[in-house]
Amino acid sequence: MGSICAKDKTNKIIIKSNAKPGNTPTPNVPPKTMNTYKYVGEEFQQEIEKNDPSYSQKQQRWNQYYQKKYDLMNDANYSAFLKRSPSIEQLQQQTNEDDQCKEPKLNSNKQFSKKLILQLAQQLGGPFKLTNQDIIDAYLLKEINNEDFKNILMDGAISKYRWNFWMAQVYRNQDYDPHLYSKLKNETPSQKVLEDISKDVNRTFPSHDHFKDNNQGQQQLLSVLKALSILNEDIGYVQGMNYIVGFSLIVSGGKEEEVFWLIHFINTNPLFLWWEIYRVNFHYTKALCQVFLKNFNEQLPGLYQHFQDEGISEQQYIWQWILTQFLYTFPIDNVIYFWDFILATDIFSIIKISIALLKEFGYDLLNKDIGQISEFFTGLIKDQLQIDIPQIINAAKLIVVNMTDDQKQFFKNYKPQSST
Repeated sequence: MGSICAKDKTNKIIIKSNAKPGNTPTPNVPPKTMNTYKYVGEEFQQEIEKNDPSYSQKQQRWNQYYQKKYDLMNDANYSAFLKRSPSIEQLQQQTNEDDQCKEPKLNSNKQFSKKLILQLAQQLGGPFKLTNQDIIDAYLLKEINNEDFKNILMDGAISKYRWNFWMAQVYRNQDYDPHLYSKLKNETPSQKVLEDISKDVNRTFPSHDHFKDNNQGQQQLLSVLKALSILNEDIGYVQGMNYIVGFSLIVSGGKEEEVFWLIHFINTNPLFLWWEIYRVNFHYTKALCQVFLKNFNEQLPGLYQHFQDEGISEQQYIWQWILTQFLYTFPIDNVIYFWDFILATDIFSIIKISIALLKEFGYDLLNKDIGQISEFFTGLIKDQLQIDIPQIINAAKLIVVNMTDDQKQFFKNYKPQSST
């Protein structure tokens, strides 16, 4: 990789590139976001939905999908599964008896759900440690048919269900400890990490009411970032994490502890490993960038060559998109749909969305020089550019991410250091 990104002694991101002086962005400085949202949680999402012409159809589709939950709710095995009584052996015996019955007591869908619940009980090895019933129900829907769950989330969630489906998609029962977050909140990271977090807390979504002037959001952001830095002591804190946690607080409605767990689950889930992009020397991020550049060159060769001719560094766009999951560059009412797509799939969907965005902007970018391209990318959030989200998502679905054999081996064999 021609450009190198590393941490300095202050744990900030330092950019070294061949781009012309004055045109390289400075990730140390937060973007001047123009978002003026006053709401969090479902109210925030409902403000976005007001501008979605397809919302009624989407709402109907989601409500029909969620109806499957009520079939499970009336199943004795579902209740038993949640309470872990009767035992797995009793559930197994009951399932075997139904299989042998000449006149099944359950219809085929119910019978399938019953077997699924048994499989889940065996897989989890105990009850759900998380007690949020809505998340548990969403998790069961995911396990009934993972492909259906993935497809409906990929197309964009609705406010009523989004947060619970995000949590269900990444939930890892073996990682959950109901006492961990409160324990971490009572601990203190190193002085330097604490100083870095405190500086960025004041610069995270400053125009959003939830984070203004020592509002509740700032304290929540500080607490979650501190806890994550202690839990992942080998990574600590790197700028970019503040956007991800801050945005999660907005979407969740300020559910501080659930935000901590969402991020931790994402970080430990092999499909995502988000915090690996911040690890020292940025090996994981560089590998993602290399995969992106390969696909950029293959799928948009004309635009790729134009970027090369103009001296556009990947740090001016894709690097920032990866490190902040698009939050550094794009308005949050766009990013929420990007996250639906990414969380429904895997970390490589960042590349799919990035290629889809460049296809969308390609004609304009081909007619711009390095200064204009840099201004274009930095202006996306400032100007609150409205993007045709369904078009971007549909384009991203069709993109196949290609890798060299070496790249496939890197991601296949990559083993993050475990956090304790």
